[in-house]
Amino acid sequence: MFKAFSFAFFHELQEIKNSWYRLILLTLLPIFSFGFLVVIFYKGVATELPIVVVDNDKSDISRRVLFNIDATATVEIKYRVTDLSSALNLVQTSQAYAIVEIPAHFKRDILLQKQPKVTVMLNTQYILIGKIVKAALLESIMHSAGEVEYLKNLVTTQNSEESINAITPIGLQVTPFYNTYKNYFLFLVSALLPSIWQIFIVIATIVSFGTLFKAGREREFFSSEYIGMKILGKLFPYTIVYFLLGVGFVAYIYGTLGWVFQGSFTVTFFAIFLTVIAYQSVALLFFVTGFDYARSLSLGAVYTAPAFAFLGVTFPVDSMNGFSVFWRDLLPVSHYMELQISQANYGVDIFMELDKLLAIALFSLALIPVYFRFKQRLQG
Repeated sequence: MFKAFSFAFFHELQEIKNSWYRLILLTLLPIFSFGFLVVIFYKGVATELPIVVVDNDKSDISRRVLFNIDATATVEIKYRVTDLSSALNLVQTSQAYAIVEIPAHFKRDILLQKQPKVTVMLNTQYILIGKIVKAALLESIMHSAGEVEYLKNLVTTQNSEESINAITPIGLQVTPFYNTYKNYFLFLVSALLPSIWQIFIVIATIVSFGTLFKAGREREFFSSEYIGMKILGKLFPYTIVYFLLGVGFVAYIYGTLGWVFQGSFTVTFFAIFLTVIAYQSVALLFFVTGFDYARSLSLGAVYTAPAFAFLGVTFPVDSMNGFSVFWRDLLPVSHYMELQISQANYGVDIFMELDKLLAIALFSLALIPVYFRFKQRLQG
């Protein structure tokens, strides 16, 4: 039994050594993809997003409002125009993400307590950027409003402390449970990397078995007994490599970059190992449906490519419809991400993770029908 496993394992190592395509699937492509994402999101926090302003008042108060907006790290007043049509043209050509328009007689209306309105127009096609810009503009404009109100109160009370308390009688402190600095590297990359990782696992598995059958060498390879052990032995080199890649990206994010990992690395690494086996099992299940190399690759792509959208990271699971939740449950990476988040951010006890580990492990049961389909094919 072990001899059959060992034979298949070393045979696959030789196949990998002689195939530039498999070597790239195991090394260059995943590393390049991971590195590409890291480079894109390395800043972590969006800064200096360009906006355009239309100041129809040009008073000292309007200039103060614009100064406060420009002082934020998130946005930068890159364009100042005199009419709204020019501002809209800049947004439509993607040179600016938002327009801030200050109305005429802005200072006069403030002094007359008419509550003039600053108009903000956002390009909501960029959902994430729109949300960030909106929050930054709202905060800076409210800060400016507070400054104006403070000065008005100070004239009346002649007391700075009373003037501040009159503006904000109730203080508010909002502290996120994790990702305190709202760093999008931690938020997005920690989910994007597993989403890409699972694609490579499925592709490499199908390539390994697909090329064997395409070349008509399956009976030669599975010539003796212990078909199941040979299947496992053929899978094992990929299991090791993709497990190490999974461990590597977790170690990079929570080790090299210094983000605090609240839970157990051991539990997380075990979940990574189970996830690799789960995807290999599902990939083989796709392959044995018809032993069609090209068709199984297409099925694997359909199954893995949209995974990021169903993880519940950028869109809450509670707001998904029934089919979306069903499809999410069919993805091992979604269960893994639940565990990674609960371990990395909350340090959840291992006994509360057993359901997630079991959900991932259940995917490996696909190896049972895979074994019988192989046996049926080879004996047919």
